[in-house]
Amino acid sequence: MSQTTVSREEAINANIYVHAFLANAGEYNKSPHFRPENKEKVRNILLRLTAACREKNKVIDFGCGTGFMIHLMHDLFGEVHGVDITQDMMKQVDLSSGNVTLHESMAESTPFSADTFDFATAYSFMDHLVDYRAFLQEAYRVLKKGGVFYSDLNPNRDFIMAIAGAEKLAGGVLPITPIVHREIQGALHNGEHYEEHYGMNAELLEKAEPIKTHDKGFSAVEVLEAARAIGFSDCRVEFEWFLGQAKVMHEQSRADADTVEQYLNAVLPVSSHLFKYLRFVFVK
Repeated sequence: MSQTTVSREEAINANIYVHAFLANAGEYNKSPHFRPENKEKVRNILLRLTAACREKNKVIDFGCGTGFMIHLMHDLFGEVHGVDITQDMMKQVDLSSGNVTLHESMAESTPFSADTFDFATAYSFMDHLVDYRAFLQEAYRVLKKGGVFYSDLNPNRDFIMAIAGAEKLAGGVLPITPIVHREIQGALHNGEHYEEHYGMNAELLEKAEPIKTHDKGFSAVEVLEAARAIGFSDCRVEFEWFLGQAKVMHEQSRADADTVEQYLNAVLPVSSHLFKYLRFVFVK
């Protein structure tokens, strides 16, 4: 169960502050998920998932931000609707395709009628919520029967807890490698990093990521159980971005990274703590 102590209002205000800060500073679009190799990966996932859609009339992107997902899928649907609460981020969304409409709205209570969308996305978003179950309920409501919900880059609790265990060894008998040290900073001290390098309020950044900060990420089992209880008929979780994957890709080869990834997937769930993120795919 959630251990979040941040109120919904605190999380909302913190998210607006943090994301407006990053968008206006030009830092948000430098986030790792904007790297070419990740954009290619997400685009291929979208092509795979949408190939099975009955219709491709309307898609909704929850927490659309500056348009990361919108840019990758606007050509796959007749209408694309982006939902966010931070105007300074939505101002940067490219609307030139002519089929994108933006809505300033809470993700848990959108203005759309039930059974409206064929596809729904939530990328690097769910950990910014206080109650992800309420959000999943809304995603279920606005999807048509047979519609697909795709959520990605969700912090994996198993990974964060493993990293926390590694931090306890720092300065001890076992050495901490640069890769693990970097993950310790990102998973456990992200607020401090952004305050030191960008002048952002560290406490507000932590409040903007309540599930990552307070719950230490998502439990794959808990989220799958919640989705099934809401009514989704087909619920799947996939594990992604193993520890050090980018280093293997850039300093060795993509083929080597693929080999490691295939092996770690073959020995799940034992290897679950080595993957940084969880990908959820639910069908209504």
